[in-house]
Amino acid sequence: MRLGYPKELNLKCPLCEHDVKYVYANGGKIVHTLNGDINQIVNLYKCTNGECEFHDKVFNPAPRFDYGGRYYGADVFRLIADEFLIYDLKSDQIYKRLTKKYQLSISPETVNRMCDDVLMLKSLKIDEKTLQIIREQGYILLGLDGQDPGGDAPALWNFMDLISNRVLATRKFDSLDYKTLHRNIEEICEVYGVKIIGWVSDKQNVITKCHDEFYADIPHQYCQYHFLRNTWNHLAALDSNIYMLLKKTITGLYIHTASKNTAVYFENVGKVSVRKAFKNTDKDLQVMIKARNKVFKELRGIWLYEKLTEYVGKMDELLKGLNPNFRFTKILNRTAVTLREALKEITRFYDDICELSNDFQQVRQILGENKTSKEEKVEKLGISYDLILTKAKKRTPELKEEDLRSFLPDKKKSTAEILGEWYRLWESYRNGLFEYYGFPELFKTNMVLEHGFSKEKQAILNRVAKGNISHMVATRGEDYLRIKHCTIEELEVDIVEQYSEEIMRKLRANLSANIKEQTAKWRTRSRHYEGLTVDISEYYQNIGISRAEGIIVG
Repeated sequence: MRLGYPKELNLKCPLCEHDVKYVYANGGKIVHTLNGDINQIVNLYKCTNGECEFHDKVFNPAPRFDYGGRYYGADVFRLIADEFLIYDLKSDQIYKRLTKKYQLSISPETVNRMCDDVLMLKSLKIDEKTLQIIREQGYILLGLDGQDPGGDAPALWNFMDLISNRVLATRKFDSLDYKTLHRNIEEICEVYGVKIIGWVSDKQNVITKCHDEFYADIPHQYCQYHFLRNTWNHLAALDSNIYMLLKKTITGLYIHTASKNTAVYFENVGKVSVRKAFKNTDKDLQVMIKARNKVFKELRGIWLYEKLTEYVGKMDELLKGLNPNFRFTKILNRTAVTLREALKEITRFYDDICELSNDFQQVRQILGENKTSKEEKVEKLGISYDLILTKAKKRTPELKEEDLRSFLPDKKKSTAEILGEWYRLWESYRNGLFEYYGFPELFKTNMVLEHGFSKEKQAILNRVAKGNISHMVATRGEDYLRIKHCTIEELEVDIVEQYSEEIMRKLRANLSANIKEQTAKWRTRSRHYEGLTVDISEYYQNIGISRAEGIIVG
């Protein structure tokens, strides 16, 4: 198919509107489109205006079937972009659609490469749009967080403006100190040319150190979710004392461990195995121990204790109506006694955890009150935590506030130690828990960034196996973060109109360099290190030669 000059231009130059004249036609090429192969021949023209840019080079502004000099049609590239970006299809699904529905001759590797092209190009265009949005907005509410991809991959840091929900920049760090973080934040500010009006973070040490050292006059909101989660984790660890003991008791019951193949005599029934006789009771108990914590809402140990107490009470009631001389009754009674003893043993844990759980829910309720003023919240929480400290000192009179030290959640810690840690957490977080009152919008947490990392990881799972995620995060994670923080309208913009072969060459070169850098680490780990053996063998070989030479000379 021969492409002539566009009729709507009437043989006029698109730059200077002078006449153009035909020069020659190119040699043509085969373009693989969704509608079959096309032999594309392009008539080439030049402008008759000697001062025009198009006077000394041939051109034709007519739309091509291909894109950027590639051998696949623009419609193929456009379809892959839509399927990949808008419908979240996997590359192998796109490959099947192209080969089955359109009978296109294309390899899975080519589809993968084109998906990479789409990802990188859209990411670049999203950055351009972000620059425009932030400059119009006039300020940045900075959210920042890092992701550990696992393996040897460097940590991926995301710097966002929370107001516009846009990725400002991404950086990869093998290690990060507060001065390096400061340098990168300054680079971001220089690019966008606007001021930062506030920070929101999970209170990592490197972040707080950087803020306090260089940006102390800017409000820094500590993530309330992380504050509550750090508090909750200690409660959940203590609760595991209840859960683990009850689980051990239930899995060790005779009605669960008895042999399936050994039958014993049961009155009115005959010979059956104990497991069969009590299969429904055992099933109830085994289902109970599958309970899971509901973060901030329900502890599995407390739930299991209460549910099992209710169940044992039901056993006791039913036992009253059974013949005490029957084997079934004796086994059921022994089961009830075993469970009752286990419940009695952990009653002290149950009482403590219930008390701590009530304290936690009170704190959570105060933090969640949207219509309460900052001053009122600080006052209410101050009273709650003073009471928590009083409870800790009542249990451990020698406890001193200045001696409180942080520790990881541990089920072996006492209730007093946990109460003390809760008070220490409050003192550590209190100055940054309510800075959001001064922001244009109420951002209490940095969960937008956490969710972004989660979406990025899920999108990568659509392309590769779980074992390759860290490599993909290191090489393509930055681009995935951008397409997960933009509008659907941006993704729908025609990818072919945005395409530039010169830009794509640079983007592909960057991706190739990233992949090369990452795979170099694999080679470093996998190679055999025989240098020591070589040095020793060469050293002793040289000594042997010297001695031989000495003998000959002598």
